[in-house]
Amino acid sequence: MRRKLAALLLAARSANALRVPGALGSIASTYVKCMNQAPLATKAATSAVIFGASDACAQKLERVEKPDATRLLTTTAIGGLYFAPAAHVWYAQITRLIPKNGLKEILSKAMLGQIFFGPLVTIVFFAAACAQGEGLKTLPAKIKNDLLAVQVAGLGFWPFVDFISFALVPIAYIPLFVNGASFVWTIFLSLKSRKA
Repeated sequence: MRRKLAALLLAARSANALRVPGALGSIASTYVKCMNQAPLATKAATSAVIFGASDACAQKLERVEKPDATRLLTTTAIGGLYFAPAAHVWYAQITRLIPKNGLKEILSKAMLGQIFFGPLVTIVFFAAACAQGEGLKTLPAKIKNDLLAVQVAGLGFWPFVDFISFALVPIAYIPLFVNGASFVWTIFLSLKSRKA
């Protein structure tokens, strides 16, 4: 049983294709083709859609009277133009820096993500919200007041996501998995970044 599980984990990590049965299979195979032809563009489109959907949900939760199209487009742009390339580079480099996938290495990768990658994503969100509000001059105060609280909140979420992604997901598809997880996190960031 242990050997079977180890073999499955190894196959999941080394495979460069999504194997999805049923109705979603054709969508998955199309995604795989797009990833093989243009990985960064595919990741950018995926991130843009997920980040935009997250902000639309955040606006619904805020019960805004009139949806803020500028905010929605900004969050969508953050996903496609910042997060996707940053995640593409981050996961490739962290895997190159720490190639093994033992428990110690996975925990090290997750810790480095919390120290470096996570705060940068949060600061970009804060900057976008400040730029749409009172201007970037308010960014230092926003970082001082909210960055630590957001990062502490992330400790209850992202290490688990990182553990699953590094242990089970092929490197090419980690950004897709992280995008799925970031749907909920982006709602939180959208709400938190616009809080006075």
